[in-house]
Amino acid sequence: MTDGLDDASLLADVGSRRLAQSAIDRIDLERALAELPEGCRAAFVLHDVEGLEHREVSEVLGIAEGTSKSQVHKARLRLRGLLRQRL
Repeated sequence: MTDGLDDASLLADVGSRRLAQSAIDRIDLERALAELPEGCRAAFVLHDVEGLEHREVSEVLGIAEGTSKSQVHKARLRLRGLLRQRL
């Protein structure tokens, strides 16, 4: 009988830690995003977060499609570096 209770409390503890880590990860990502140049941040959010195609990003931002691709690439590289520093 107690084995089931112990397992349940262990799972709840693991779940709580995962939830807390997820919140910390989200805060780190938001801080890193805030450090990006405006153009990179806008293209990244529209493409990688909102799911727009590069063609659509270019229309929304009034930039060339190639510029959208470049901005997203630069944003990803910069975010990786910023998030690694936080580890």
